[in-house]
Amino acid sequence: MMENPLQRCRSQNKKKKRDGYNPGCDEYNRDRISELPEEILGRIVCGLPLKEAAATSILSKRWRWIWTLNKNLDFDAHQTLNRILDSKNYAKLLKHERRKYIDKVNSVITQRSKTNNMVVGIDRFRIDFDLSRKHSSSIDSWIDFAMKNRVHILELELFELGGIRVIYDCYILRKEQFDPIALNSLKVLNLACVDISGKVVEWLLSNCPLLERLKIVASTKLIKLRILGGPLKHLEISRCIDLKTLKIHDAQNLVSLYSLSNSSYKFRLRNVPKLVHLFINANFGLEGQQLGSTFTLLSSCLSQLQILHLNLSIQTHLRNLEYPMLINLKQLKLTVNPKENLNLLRSRITYFLKVSPCLQRLELMMLFLDYFLDEMCEFIIEPANWPLEEVEILGYSGTPNEDQLIIYFAENLVALQKIIVHPSAFRNYNPPFKRIKNSKTIRKEEKIRDHAVQHIKGKIPTAVELEFVLPLIYS
Repeated sequence: MMENPLQRCRSQNKKKKRDGYNPGCDEYNRDRISELPEEILGRIVCGLPLKEAAATSILSKRWRWIWTLNKNLDFDAHQTLNRILDSKNYAKLLKHERRKYIDKVNSVITQRSKTNNMVVGIDRFRIDFDLSRKHSSSIDSWIDFAMKNRVHILELELFELGGIRVIYDCYILRKEQFDPIALNSLKVLNLACVDISGKVVEWLLSNCPLLERLKIVASTKLIKLRILGGPLKHLEISRCIDLKTLKIHDAQNLVSLYSLSNSSYKFRLRNVPKLVHLFINANFGLEGQQLGSTFTLLSSCLSQLQILHLNLSIQTHLRNLEYPMLINLKQLKLTVNPKENLNLLRSRITYFLKVSPCLQRLELMMLFLDYFLDEMCEFIIEPANWPLEEVEILGYSGTPNEDQLIIYFAENLVALQKIIVHPSAFRNYNPPFKRIKNSKTIRKEEKIRDHAVQHIKGKIPTAVELEFVLPLIYS
């Protein structure tokens, strides 16, 4: 007969007593963890978030400075920022919390410098708070500290009011703030609401031999950018309102490209043999924003893509458009406006399904716009023998068109196994800053979910699983 955990525990206690176990004996009260070598203790605190790592300093004299060995200096303030945004005294609370945040970062840097751990280095240094050009002296010193510690991942996320900065007061990043020798260690650079020019970006790319990821969000100084070769594997350029030109040539290592902009700019993409993940949600200044012209711009890489994300809400629908074959596409993400004519909406989606023989997953992001296409379009509903196994709906708000789309997929995609629905109380499901939902928002989204259960669930075939996701944070 198998021994249960309680019996096993009793057996072990009896064995300890037989072996002379005495709970009051110093031998059994020893702090064995603190006796471990400093290198191992350092590895332990490195696995903790910065706040929890710093809290270990009160354990004993031995632990007082161990936390400074933590290589992940992530000064995350997400909860604080969300609390500020929900406050009635926003301005006063922000000023107070900003001072606390700056003091906290400075304190950690001072303590770490005191223990002479400069040789240890830093894996990640992340600043996440509402900071602007007024705080340049503090940010400059933080970057200098990170560079001296041969940082691998440098992130500056300086969002304002939970979004991009509406006033042109972003912190300015210049090449003088970087030590060319220290740049040899940099692998990831993530900048949000930080002004950086195209020339500085190009200089960084030429001086960072290991840089694989570059993300620039809401820079007002980024006007022209050329990516010519280099080690870069992942590039994101989004919400840079003054961007006029983006050229990417001979980027032999580029695997993923994310481009999002509401303003018009020139785009060139050539010789990117490894590119498999492409997100294009941009205005290329093309007449009528015709989808066919977008296909022409991307013609050099469409056949090799495995993941493609397009914004159809800004693209003009053409009845006789010839869609290129997407022979390797496995995931398709489309941003659509559910206010459009339902038949037109279904047609625009199924055109892509017809030219994607390997497609396994479809993701639809709902973007509600006041302007939309309401032209009539014939659409014949019939079972489709496509390999699509999973459909995910983001930003679902319970409109009739959304309900009919979900039912159409469930009834006519013969290989479909699962539909995932994300109810949303907001009409913009992809904000730059991820908000923690309050109780009012959660209740509203629960009502949207209940609507879907009432109007959709009974019409979904039993072979198709219907899942609703209500995360606490917009992601």
